Amino acid sequence: MTIELIYELSVIVPVLNEAGEIAELFATLEAQRGISFEVILCDGGSADSTQQHAGELAGSCPHPVHFIRTPRGRGCQMNAGARCARTDVLLFLHADSRFSEPDALSSAVRAFREQTQTSTAPVAARFALNFRRQHATPSLAYSFYESKARLNRADCIRGDQGFILTRSFFQQLGGFDESLPFLEDVRAAFAIEKQVAWTLLPATISTSARRFETEGFYERQVINAIIANAVHLRWDELFPALPELYRCRTESGRLLLFPLLTGIRALIAGHNAVWRRRFWLATGRYVSGNIWQLFFWLDVRRAFREGHQQTAAPGCWSRRYVRFLEPITRTFPAALVTAWAVRIWFRWILATSRREMKTATGTNRTG
Repeated sequence: MTIELIYELSVIVPVLNEAGEIAELFATLEAQRGISFEVILCDGGSADSTQQHAGELAGSCPHPVHFIRTPRGRGCQMNAGARCARTDVLLFLHADSRFSEPDALSSAVRAFREQTQTSTAPVAARFALNFRRQHATPSLAYSFYESKARLNRADCIRGDQGFILTRSFFQQLGGFDESLPFLEDVRAAFAIEKQVAWTLLPATISTSARRFETEGFYERQVINAIIANAVHLRWDELFPALPELYRCRTESGRLLLFPLLTGIRALIAGHNAVWRRRFWLATGRYVSGNIWQLFFWLDVRRAFREGHQQTAAPGCWSRRYVRFLEPITRTFPAALVTAWAVRIWFRWILATSRREMKTATGTNRTG
């Protein structure tokens, strides 16, 4: 008689040229205890030895591993993985995600199921986030982003935290958006928040900071801010026009802002005056609505100076913002003033990045 094993979780991982990450991914999953799960690797067309390494490692893995080929694009890859999953609980995980505790998955699924049983609405959950950096020196900048990831706000939640959903809720959402090669996590986070409140799981996940360290922390954050605004405005023409905005992690190198900002300026200039006015006003509204981050940063800085690396609780500065300033930021004058401030900021960034590029080019020629 054949006994069919019952798994508690399907771990769905989109991969693309991840030969350098696959061994550590298997190691972190093999170290998990107290839970049975399957692993589904969704390959978007790797040209390296990802499949070969996965096949070799799958033989000794205590959990069943399925390797499927899909069209490129994380949304498309994860949707394909979900269709192959054999459990009712889905975890969408990145290839560079790691767990430091052997009970991370078991405690997460236990907490997820407990909330599912007591809630009348669907449940969507993600892990607290830490960055793995080359240098372990405490960093206020990284502490700020790790703290933001602990807030139950869709605009602070990203796929590198791992998304846990039931199959039925995932199907109700319509899966991940496949229209763009990335941003599927951002759009999913907002789509989920429209229906349910996000839950923070009692476990921590870590993700590689290699992109920030390779591309430049400042440069990546400038581009991320522009991407976030474009997502909010549904300015989708930006991404196919400038694919370098978000390169494959394995293809990353130092990020040059000037060519990207020049391309963005050209796209905006290509529209008529009415469109441009609407674009900048909508941008002003979006940025004005995110002024809260400045005050949360002050709270994180205070906690950081007191020796706390992360905080998920808004402090006195955030409370003052909510009490005194938040109503003002929602007004039309605030949006108008912020729109002009963003235009000035954009021109300043464009000018400084141009000078930096000229300086770098001159140095290379001299060398």
